[in-house]
Parts: sequence; structure tokens; C-alpha cells
Amino acid sequence: MHSNIKKLYASNFLTGLVFWYAVEKLFMQSIGISPFGIAINAVVFLSITVMLDVPSGVLADKWKRKYTLILAIISLGLSSFILGISNDFITYLLGTAVYALYIVLTSGTFQAMMYDSLAETGQEDQYDKHQGRSYGLFLVGVAVSSLAGGYIAQYIGLRETYLFSLVPAVINILVLFSTKEPRFHKEAFDTKFWAHIKASRRIITSQPVVFHLALFLAVGGMLRSTQNEFGGLYYLGLSLSAVAMGYVNAGKWIAGAIGQFLAPYIGRQGALTLLPWFFLTFLIFSLITNASGIIFFLLASALHSIVSNQAEATAQGLIPSGLRATTLSLISFTTNIVMIPFSLLFGFVAQHADVFRAYQIFGYVGIVYLVVWFIRGKKTASSAIDTIKHTHLQTNYLK
Repeated sequence: MHSNIKKLYASNFLTGLVFWYAVEKLFMQSIGISPFGIAINAVVFLSITVMLDVPSGVLADKWKRKYTLILAIISLGLSSFILGISNDFITYLLGTAVYALYIVLTSGTFQAMMYDSLAETGQEDQYDKHQGRSYGLFLVGVAVSSLAGGYIAQYIGLRETYLFSLVPAVINILVLFSTKEPRFHKEAFDTKFWAHIKASRRIITSQPVVFHLALFLAVGGMLRSTQNEFGGLYYLGLSLSAVAMGYVNAGKWIAGAIGQFLAPYIGRQGALTLLPWFFLTFLIFSLITNASGIIFFLLASALHSIVSNQAEATAQGLIPSGLRATTLSLISFTTNIVMIPFSLLFGFVAQHADVFRAYQIFGYVGIVYLVVWFIRGKKTASSAIDTIKHTHLQTNYLK
């Protein structure tokens, strides 16, 4: 096994140790930010990711992935500090802008470094297993810090949840400095910036299976984004305490981690079967306005992890190394640009009606996507997965 793999496991876990995630909306409310202000904050975050997501993917493809990740974790630590010392909306927006930089720098970069490290030792066919474990450990880290964050917020202070998050960030930077840039990536081709982006776009549009996988990752990612960006408003809508928020938020990430760990065993065809259930489960939780809806909220998180893991693993195998991070960034770019108007709509509906109505809008968007999936996507993806499986069997036989 490549020496990077276990270090990427550790880095993902440390990246997830952010103690303020579970209580962020409670802190924002404490400094006078309204539900619509929370939506504006999300729009600022999404706007920056839209502007920088693809360039950051190109940076990761053309520069060292190792240093891109180090820069990302520095941004995470700096954002936690700025957010933690903020007393007004403008300062909080500044911290959010720096946090967005962390997100775009990691978008596709952890995955690309994992795939290239495995490819260097001829183990790229184990990508879904190792990436599932790696991302699962990230989710475990978020779950642990969410649980701890609830107690820190209730018994020490909301502001301290931000400041305590600096410690794992510093340790993470040291871990990443010890990784090695995969030679597999160093051999990737070099192109001009816009040509690089166009080449990635052609990968998505010219291969039907990549297109439908990208469409799921975009739409599914949009729904999942509401759980991450506005989950705190959902908890407030249920009148949960800080500790209870910590438990539910931890449960959300643990459910996602379980999904990541199970995904390789469920397999690609199994994930296709579960895909519609993610969207149906999301709609069900949005329709339930009491605490019993939390069960479906958590189940949706697990289902998304399973399906997205297998969708991304399939896409990774079809995308050249030199375009891998950029192509994944294009997908997240699409998700974020669509989320900008939808976030404003979410905030408006949450403030003037309630958070459950806001979630229902996204639930119905998911149902519309399912119509497209059953008409075109399912058959295309299923046939492609059968072909990939047959190719792997032939390759293993020849070996």
C-alpha cells in the first residue's frame, strides 16, 4: 500500500474535527443574524465557490496536490478563527469567504490524490474502498466534533467551539507535510487554463455515463448541501437544545460514514437500486414537522453517501488523471451555481413560512430529477457499469 493512504485517512479524520458545525446557526442567531441573513451568508459562500471551484481544481491538477491541501487546511483554521471572534454580520461574512476557499481547495483534491496514490501501486481498482474509508473517517471526525461541540457550546461557550477547532487544523497541516506527491500525477499532461477546463467539460458531455453520474452528483449534492448548510435551521425548527443539536448533527455524519463504509460492499448496481430511495427519503423527512422526521433525515444522509461513493468511483475510473480534480470541480461548480438562487429561496421561505416548507421545495426538485433518471439515466448507467465489470474481469483473468 502507498505510504500516502494511511496519512490521507488521518488527514480526513482531522479535517472533520470542526467543533462549530453543529451549533453554527445557534451562534449566528446569538449575534443577531436572521434566517434570511443565514441564507445570504450561504449565498456568499456559494458565490465564492462558484468563482473559485474550477480554478482550484486546475490548480490541484497542475500544481502539487499536497500543497493545495495544506493551503486548504490553513484556510480552514483561519476561517474558524475569524468566525469565532466575529460579533457582527460583516465579520462573519469575511470568515465565511475564507471558509469557502478551504472548500474549493479540497474539492476533488483529496479524491484525486487518493486515486493517483493507488494508481502508482497498481491498486486503482480499490479506490472506492479506500476513498470510502477515508471519507468515512472524515464524517466520523465531524460526528465526534459535533457531539463534543454541543457540550462545549452549552457548558463553555458558543465562541469556544470555533477557537478549539484550530488545534486539529495545526496537527492536520503537519500530517499533510509528511505526504508524498504521487509520481502518477507528476506525469500528467500540461495544458493551458481554458483548454484544461474545456477538456474536462468534454469528458462530461461526450460520455453519456459520465454525464448521468455528474447529473446525480450535482442534484444529489444540492439536496445534501441543504442538510449541511441549513441543517441548523432544521434543528432550531424542532426547538432542539445545543446538546441535542450536537447529537443529531453527529448522527447525520455517522450515518454518512456508515454509508461510505458500506458502499464498496453494496457495489455499483446496488447503489443504482438505492438511488431513488435517497430522493424519496429526503422528501419524506421534509414533510414531517416533528422530531420523528429526524429518522428520515439521518437515513437520507446514509443513502446519499452510498450512492455518491459508487457514482464518484465509477466516474474516477473514466476520467484521465490530469483532468480528474478539474472535472470533479466542474460538477461541484454546477451544484453551487444552482444553489445560489435556491438558497435565497430557502431563506425567504424559512423566514416567512417555516424551514419544513423550504426543505419540501428541494424534495420536489429531487422527484423531478427521478423522472429524468428513470427515462434516461438508469439504463445508461447500468449498461456502463456492466461493461466496466466485464472489463475488470477480463483484466484480472489476463493477469
